[in-house]
Amino acid sequence: MQFVFHRARAAGALLCFLWGIVCFASENEGARADPDNPYGVCSHLSRWEFPKADESMKMMNAAGIGYFRTGFTWADTEKKRGIFDFSKWEKLVELGASNKMEVLAIMPSGVPKYAQPFPRHIDEYAAACAKFAEHFKGRIKYWEVVNEPNHISFWGGLQPNPHEYAQLLKKAYPALKKADPSAKVLYGGLAGVPLDFLETTLKDGVADCFDIMNIHPYHWLGFQEGVLIPKIEALRALMKKYGVGDKPIWITETGYSSSGINPCTPKYIERALKMSGVDVSKTVVAHIGDERYEFYTDAFNGSVKHVFPKAMGFERINFDGLKTLSPKKRPVLYIGNNEGFPYSYLDALADYIRGGGVVVSTGGYLFYFDLRLGADGKLERKVVGTSSVKRFRIAIRTWNQKGLEFVKPMLSQKPGYRDTVKEYVSGAGFEDIEPDGYFQGRFFVSDAALGDGDKMIPMFYGVFGDKKIPMGALYKYGGDMKGAFITIPASGGVVLSEEIQAMMIPREFILARSAGVERVFKYCFRSSERDYTRESHFGIVRKNLSPKPAYFAYKTLTGMLGSEIPKYKNLGKVNIATWKNSDGTPVCAVWAKMYEKTVEISFKGDVKSIVDYLGNNVSYTVLTDGRLRLRLDGGVRYILGIEDANVSGI
Repeated sequence: MQFVFHRARAAGALLCFLWGIVCFASENEGARADPDNPYGVCSHLSRWEFPKADESMKMMNAAGIGYFRTGFTWADTEKKRGIFDFSKWEKLVELGASNKMEVLAIMPSGVPKYAQPFPRHIDEYAAACAKFAEHFKGRIKYWEVVNEPNHISFWGGLQPNPHEYAQLLKKAYPALKKADPSAKVLYGGLAGVPLDFLETTLKDGVADCFDIMNIHPYHWLGFQEGVLIPKIEALRALMKKYGVGDKPIWITETGYSSSGINPCTPKYIERALKMSGVDVSKTVVAHIGDERYEFYTDAFNGSVKHVFPKAMGFERINFDGLKTLSPKKRPVLYIGNNEGFPYSYLDALADYIRGGGVVVSTGGYLFYFDLRLGADGKLERKVVGTSSVKRFRIAIRTWNQKGLEFVKPMLSQKPGYRDTVKEYVSGAGFEDIEPDGYFQGRFFVSDAALGDGDKMIPMFYGVFGDKKIPMGALYKYGGDMKGAFITIPASGGVVLSEEIQAMMIPREFILARSAGVERVFKYCFRSSERDYTRESHFGIVRKNLSPKPAYFAYKTLTGMLGSEIPKYKNLGKVNIATWKNSDGTPVCAVWAKMYEKTVEISFKGDVKSIVDYLGNNVSYTVLTDGRLRLRLDGGVRYILGIEDANVSGI
């Protein structure tokens, strides 16, 4: 069924929301309808993607995307001071028009030497903005004043300063408006939703110096349900406080990356397991996946299949299953890339190791947070600190500890790889493994907490001049402990499968639109694939432009949701959103948190069809009493034809 964009029938109203990781029975109704295409995508079309710009835009258009966001490289345009060559950008704007795509231009992207650092040259910056806006008057409507001005990577290499950004915005806004009165100016896309930064600029008088509010509310290590809407509502409340509550909110970057694991990590772990007497190729690896605690070692907090590519098989358990986990049957337990752990299960974890089990962790400061469930089932994360990791006779050092002051100045400052260690060397017994160069330099392991009979075997070291510090180790226990602990706290990257990346697209967009966000941009369109790291795999298409599952998820979303404002309910384990499409067909989108479950849905109307987040038809059963039985997982199911849906069996 084909759906088209149209003016939404009525603006809704925000009904209610509950703060917390899980919002029970919350309902959200969007506050603003947008008459245009609300779907955007970020794309580096002005840089390395330029040769494939036409092909890329055709694919964007085919997916129902109406806007692309890119940086206009000031340095390439003004190679000689005072002389501007817009030919490259002319080509992009022409291609956009021919492909029915509109551009959101970021200024600056690449700064001439005479204006570096640009926060110290705001008059020159404002003049350049005016030149661009004047040249593209009537052809480029939207201008963004700096990408992520609260992030050091994008503030000219200087420490971000909200007072300085306020002064720059107060210079740039009138310059852009004078050059093109019809232009719409976006506040710089803020990394996260930093209310303190924003409020400082509002106090400094920028309320009349932007037309559209702009945020980048990424949430890489978990779901956006229960997180995104409260952030948007807090932002809207702050805007109202300063008299700009009616201005549109855009999200010009959000999304998940399907990045892989650091390629040397599985090799180190396989070798460490062998030293512990475990042949991973003959082992079924146990791993923890527990929806109650938002703990997923097969999704956000790691990827067990990436970490143990040679394993004979895998078994997912919840935390209750940890109490009866047999080290003889399941000699390896993976607890993922996670700094949190429910302390009520630490005894069970210790018993597993005591019985001979080997625990593997691939990132973060172990047990730094206690995960707790309140009486209402809401998840809380309480900072406990370093005491619990010492219980397992492991010590973790941080770059800000006394004696490690030399570390931070020697880390990489390259954008995209900031704070990574530049040089490594493998430890004894691991010499044939070539360490990769992208481990974070925040955490290191130590033997300071070892007990009698314990031994720490470093897997690899970070090298800092004439010093080297262990970054990952095998802890072989003695005394009362028969097992071992393998840990690499210096995470080598966030791991997410392409399937889960695709699942998250409609979930994020439905939440944002239900909260009144006018336009949402997925970061990004095309993956660079230059390495395994997160930044290289955000794209919904691959480097060769072949679609990833995320592309089809986006295309299905734009066709199903159109420009409608959905009403959203969070029922804890199941989420529902409803709307009517352009032809009046009611649509119900329903999805589970993560793992499969069968639910029954009572409803009014007739089921016309059900498709999944990729656009595939889904089988279902209509029971004799008119209820619908449906198998759910983390991927959205779109049910066409039903209203007043109510879910049971959860």
